[in-house]
Amino acid sequence: MSFAPLTRLARRVPLAMLAVCLGLAGLCPPAALAAGETVLTIPGTGDSQDLLRLLAERFKRDNPDIRVELPDSIGSTAGMRLVVGGKAELARTARALRDDEIAAGLIQVVFAATPVVFAVHPLVTGVKGLSSAQVQAVFAGRVKNWSELGGPDLPVARVCRETPETSRELLNAAIPGFEADGCRDQAVAYTTPEAVALVAGHPGAIGYFSLAAMTATNLTPLALSGVAPTLESVGRGAYPVTIPFGLAYKPPLSPAAVRFLKFLSGPDAQSLMARLGCLPSPAKPAAP
Repeated sequence: MSFAPLTRLARRVPLAMLAVCLGLAGLCPPAALAAGETVLTIPGTGDSQDLLRLLAERFKRDNPDIRVELPDSIGSTAGMRLVVGGKAELARTARALRDDEIAAGLIQVVFAATPVVFAVHPLVTGVKGLSSAQVQAVFAGRVKNWSELGGPDLPVARVCRETPETSRELLNAAIPGFEADGCRDQAVAYTTPEAVALVAGHPGAIGYFSLAAMTATNLTPLALSGVAPTLESVGRGAYPVTIPFGLAYKPPLSPAAVRFLKFLSGPDAQSLMARLGCLPSPAKPAAP
C-alpha cells in the first residue's frame, strides 16, 4: 500500500496554511469588533484544535458577544510566535514553554491532559494493544502484516510524525528504539489532523496522536504496554505518555480572553473535555 501521493501533498500544505494564517493575522487584530461581536482568534497546535472548536461552540451559547475562532493547525511554536509578535492574543499549545518563550514574556495555562495513543484503522480488528517492543517492531518495518500480531490479513501502513513534534518526542523518550528508524519508508504527516486523516483513510494504517484529536473518528486506540489509554489510567499516572493542552499568552489579556480562560475551568467545559478524552486540569486558571 502506497502513501506516496498523500505524502507529497502533505509536504506542501502546512507551509501554505502557515502563509495564510500569517497573512490574516497581519491584517486583523486578535480581538476585532465585527457585526457587534468580539472575535478571538487562537492559532497553534492541531492536537487540541477539534476539542477547542467544540468548547468554543459551548462558550458561544453563554457568551453571544464573543466568537472564538480556531484556525487550522500551524503547530505550537508557530502559534506562540504569533503571540510574541502581537499577531494573536492566545496560542494553542501541546507542550511546556521553552526558556526562550518564557524570556519573551509568554505565560501558559494548562487546562487539560490527554493520552498520546497508537491508533489503527477500524478494519484492524483483533489487536487490542501493543507492547513497547511490538511498537518498535511495527514502526521499524519488521512487522509487515497485522496477522503477525493476531489481527487480520492486512498490510501494515505506518503514519509517521517527524521531530520536532510533541507526540513523537514523547514517544521517543518512552519507547526504547522508537527514535532510531525515524520516518524511513513511512507516510509523513505534518499536522495532527493530517495524521488522523491518513490513518482513517487507509485500511491497515497505524499512527500516533492525542486521544482527543481522534474522538470524531472511528479509529481504534490501542493499549500501550498493557495499559489502556483511559482518563482513569492517566489520572493515576499509569499510562506512560500524556500530552498537556494549554493556551499561551502575553499579559495583559483582553476581557474576552479572560472570559474564555475562566470558561475552561468551569463545569460545562470540564465535563465536555472528559467526554472527549481529556483529563481537565484541577488547577483553575487565574484571571491574568
